[in-house]
Amino acid sequence: MGSFLFPVGATPGFPPPKNLFSMATKRTFIERSYLRPWTGGPVKDWTTSPRLFTGRPPSASKAIAESLMQFLGRYAIPLRAFSRHTWIAGEAIRQARVSKRSLSPRQETLIKATMERMQAGKIWLRRVTRQRWDLEWINPPYKPSCAMKLSHCHGGLLPGSCPRRWKECILNGKDWETIEEIHKANAEEKRISP
Repeated sequence: MGSFLFPVGATPGFPPPKNLFSMATKRTFIERSYLRPWTGGPVKDWTTSPRLFTGRPPSASKAIAESLMQFLGRYAIPLRAFSRHTWIAGEAIRQARVSKRSLSPRQETLIKATMERMQAGKIWLRRVTRQRWDLEWINPPYKPSCAMKLSHCHGGLLPGSCPRRWKECILNGKDWETIEEIHKANAEEKRISP
């Protein structure tokens, strides 16, 4: 005959059977208050935890997701390429953007760091196949330079980042491959010339 704490088949000193958790959740609040903790720790009751509903609100990551989507749109970076590089699902970013769920603080930090690295020229978007683009690390990183070789322009780095906004400047376009060739040529010139 089993008791209140030890159902039939339970032995003192050994873990209780797996059905004890389902039994604890079916009891009323008064019955759960009578439960005593066993030697392995307190009763696992997930219905009256003091930490329930104290997590981050769903809108906590909305600003970061919005700034990421604006960044990706400004420089014509596919969300899939960003997701493959950071291992953050694109659906999670979309849900954070509409305040359906928040990202973890670690994911938010990773998004900010990746955007900063791209603006510093350490990560570049490259074509892998005819339809697939990937973000790849660049070593040494590209430096800002003027595509028109003007002495009074400090130049840009990413597509669409010409500081003068001239129509003739190639940096005003969205072609990552052409701009990468310009950066490679400038790096080669600086390496050759003393």
